[in-house]
Amino acid sequence: MSTGERTIKNTMIQRMLVRREMVPFALLIVVLIVSMSLSASFRDLAYLLRTSTRYMELGMTALTMTLIVTAGMIDLSVPSVMCCSATMTALCFHGGMPMGLAIVAGILAGAVCGLINGSLVAYLNLPAMIVTIGTMNLFRGISQIFIGDKSLGSFPKWFNSFEKTTLFSIGYANFGITLLIFILVSFGFYLLLHRTRFGRKVFAIGANEQAAIYSGVNTKRVKLGLFVMSGMVSAICGILTMSRLLLVRYDMNLNSEIDVVIMVLLGGADINGGRGSIIGTFTAVIMVIILKTGLIVANITSDAQMFVMGLILLVSIIIPNVSSLLRDLRDK
Repeated sequence: MSTGERTIKNTMIQRMLVRREMVPFALLIVVLIVSMSLSASFRDLAYLLRTSTRYMELGMTALTMTLIVTAGMIDLSVPSVMCCSATMTALCFHGGMPMGLAIVAGILAGAVCGLINGSLVAYLNLPAMIVTIGTMNLFRGISQIFIGDKSLGSFPKWFNSFEKTTLFSIGYANFGITLLIFILVSFGFYLLLHRTRFGRKVFAIGANEQAAIYSGVNTKRVKLGLFVMSGMVSAICGILTMSRLLLVRYDMNLNSEIDVVIMVLLGGADINGGRGSIIGTFTAVIMVIILKTGLIVANITSDAQMFVMGLILLVSIIIPNVSSLLRDLRDK
């Protein structure tokens, strides 16, 4: 191989490493191989589909979180918004409202939660992390005030286990409606972030907010829109979770914000803003589904699971930065 060919090959490899979405894809392959070696269940598509619903619900919230992180912010209140919106839906239904209208009310409740977050961050210039830590407890506290330690259930038959609705089957593998929703939402957010003016504004804000302002971007409106969008998607996911569990409790999806953040950062989003990938997040969600299921099958304790997830997160962050550092040193 000539020197020129080696240079081109090395450059291509370096570009692949620098592209952060390549990291979760590589990790997905590794995790899938390891999981298959641990249990034959992972060679069964039907088994993977049965165990994936919970994480697809969180994965949809990770898609909106990707836009927020790309804009240089974060929303840690997502699981609490899911719980609060589901609680409002259940309360409206038990208060006499038809389930369809109760679902609409729940989604509106999620939008209000997002409006509160967005207003505090965009118009009062408060740090998104501090705001959403506060509202994370506020929204979950609202659920606890209304339902206490009890649970609300007894929903209509058509609503219960809605995620088990099968769209089509391949052998024993049933492809349900949650999978379809996740794929459609992923495609929609891909177009929004990577193919629209709004997406370019999100990247601009994350890269340099002041420069975005001087370029005529209404940063406050964009930020507010991102949080309202996050609230509405979280509400839909919370209602799907309530349908799957057949009830709602104040501790629903408690501490799930860590899983959502891991999905986003594993997908290649830069916590400092200016970089994000819906394709990367989509891949990271699939990887987390397989990894979490594999750890459970292997009887790994919850503490050890947190260690593994943290380690993979660090690796996914370190690899692109090390590659970029090596490239900079070479250029010098």
